[in-house]
Amino acid sequence: MGTMRIDGHEIPFQENDNILKAALAANIEIPYFCYHAALGSLGACRLCAVEVASVDPAQKPRVVMSCLEFARDGLSVSVSAAAARQVRQRVIEFLMINHPHDCPVCDEGGECHLQDMTVACGPPYRRYRGRKRTFTNQYLGPLVHHEMNRCITCYRCTRFYQDYALGDDLGSMRLRNEVYFGRFQDGPLTSPFAGNLVEICPTGVFTDAVFRQHFARVWDLQTAPSICPHCSVGCNTLPGARDGTLRRVRNRFHPELNRWFICDRGRYGHQYSEHPDRPLTAQVAGVKMSYREALAAAAEQIKAAGDKTGGLGSTREDLESNAMLQTLLNKLSGRFATFSDPQLETATAAAVAALQSSGGAPSLAEIEQADAALVVGDLTAHAPMMDLALRQAYRNGAKLAILHSGPCLLTRFAATTLTVAPHEIGAQLLHLNEQAATASNASNQHKKELADIATCLTTAQRPILIGVSETMSAPEIAALVQLATALGSHARLAYALPGANAYGTTLLTPTNSTNAVLEAIELGQIQTLIVMGNDPLGDARLGARWRAARQRLSTLIVLDCVATTTAEAADILLPVAAWAERGGTFVNYEGRAQGFAPVFQRAEPLPNTVEVLADLAHCLELTLPDVPAVLNNLFPGYQTPFPGTMGPSLPAPSLTMQTDTTIGTASITHPGHWQVALTSWYGDDALASYAAALVELAPAAAVLIHPTAAFKEGIEDKEQVRLRGPAGTVVLPVQLNNDVAADTIALARVTLAQLGVGHGDLLELERIL
Repeated sequence: MGTMRIDGHEIPFQENDNILKAALAANIEIPYFCYHAALGSLGACRLCAVEVASVDPAQKPRVVMSCLEFARDGLSVSVSAAAARQVRQRVIEFLMINHPHDCPVCDEGGECHLQDMTVACGPPYRRYRGRKRTFTNQYLGPLVHHEMNRCITCYRCTRFYQDYALGDDLGSMRLRNEVYFGRFQDGPLTSPFAGNLVEICPTGVFTDAVFRQHFARVWDLQTAPSICPHCSVGCNTLPGARDGTLRRVRNRFHPELNRWFICDRGRYGHQYSEHPDRPLTAQVAGVKMSYREALAAAAEQIKAAGDKTGGLGSTREDLESNAMLQTLLNKLSGRFATFSDPQLETATAAAVAALQSSGGAPSLAEIEQADAALVVGDLTAHAPMMDLALRQAYRNGAKLAILHSGPCLLTRFAATTLTVAPHEIGAQLLHLNEQAATASNASNQHKKELADIATCLTTAQRPILIGVSETMSAPEIAALVQLATALGSHARLAYALPGANAYGTTLLTPTNSTNAVLEAIELGQIQTLIVMGNDPLGDARLGARWRAARQRLSTLIVLDCVATTTAEAADILLPVAAWAERGGTFVNYEGRAQGFAPVFQRAEPLPNTVEVLADLAHCLELTLPDVPAVLNNLFPGYQTPFPGTMGPSLPAPSLTMQTDTTIGTASITHPGHWQVALTSWYGDDALASYAAALVELAPAAAVLIHPTAAFKEGIEDKEQVRLRGPAGTVVLPVQLNNDVAADTIALARVTLAQLGVGHGDLLELERIL
């Protein structure tokens, strides 16, 4: 800590700060291009020139690049010195020699750093009259548009893509003024974080390809602070809307979570709200009606059912909606649940209980500081920004260990990888726990890997354990808790939960409520079911059972903003506002309650779920308390988080971890059957699966099998095989993959739903000869 002077102002700085960083922290503007707070200094653009006075009065001041010069106590800096201004002006003039003068139609207009710096530094003219250098643009996929002629060679793109996000399919090529930033050949960028190029590029070389399809000038966009609805991390975002439609989503800085970046699912998943099949008009028995008519029909059916009414909330709906649905069901003496799969309910409850008892999960900024980490499952698919945080830990020297059953992008950076069938995950965690507690040698086939992981974790000062709850059972989650306990109080624990509000929803979920609701429907004890933002009929493991149970219902009422299988089967469909069209609260994996504000309204506004529930209660002549009263009753001391703030911890009562099954030590094998592992990808979730640009990048459906296992069964690559599950039969080609465990086949979520199986279930595979 020290002080220096910039143009007469005393400026504090921290140790190892450069002049530019200290100046920006003190709100003193020094023009720059290549510097970025996340990427550091490079000195490529030469725009941040300042004049530094010498400590020796006999020596003249010298011009330096402020991003490369460390701040020193007593240093005297001038941004306004004539020599520094001249350097900056010449740099701008040089950069503009080849830059196209397409500002009137440039996508970057209104957000162009080059335009801002040109206005700030000058010159306001162009002396060069020669021919401009031009490049050929590339097709980089449906998410990012390429316009290479706007490049000023600041290297921000490759420093982010290669150095920060650890991608390897975009780089710099050629020399001198012919440097080209792109891929070796046309094709979609493969990084789950490629969309950040749009924001990190200062000049419009990389722009939002989805936004371009329905473009608006940025100063015409309506914006408001929001929270990403696509996973449990709770990244802060800034959606932009125009003329009643949502056009784009950008990152919004949160110092403890996503900071400068978001994943591509968070950036492009919003297309679901503009999907052509989105329900926008209420329907009764498939006939379009007004909202009030449909509401009256729903109220009539609920009145007839009385206490034989059930309700199903959702982990993708906000805290307010789930709490109000639960309150309405309580008034009706009905049953309430929030998950469509009892196993997922139990696992998520166990994960939330574990997070509460462990003192809270680490933030993304804390995950970046880990020096060792064990990940159980495919983190990239379920919480991409946790993956990006671990990549920063890896860059800083942390050793990563991955315990998984199917394809997993993080294995590229892992010091140790242990690939086992889903049913062996728990046993391996127990072995690891024994190793960590007693430092004994492991005695199973994965002896070396287990020993390496145990050594890595026990010798670390800041170890972190992260589990993916959707692909773990409750006993496996408990085993991970035991391992964290064995490592000591310095070990941190986190789980990627199944939904933006999974943490908050779980706190409202009665124990074993999913089974209770499903069985009550099957027994005729529930005649009318209200489903809010959930898709039980499309559930992978239990979809077939839910579809059979649906036949027992007299009325299925659905409140949703996407055309799910359940919405299409509804007797009464009440379309509701998507997340950007309303306000609410999501509770992220840390238990952090974050408010989001309504960004815009559609030309024909849709009610939000809370309004629909309140209107239903009015039609039923019931009096519901208002949302703040309901939440204060559920969470004493609760205060609604203001959108745009850090987000406080939810004052929630502690859950008790309930694990009534034990982990077996022997693997489950049945002749002719394979264990199923869910293979997902970063664009896969209940909402983003309606985003056209992301869907375009989805991997082709296939049966992923390890080459050794395939050879053992005589199965060849690309061979067609038939899969038989409880819900149906599917024929798919085989794709050999070294990241799949033995005796395991990895399948996409949509295929699991067709077959009626979930992660860890058994499946019959037959060769088609």
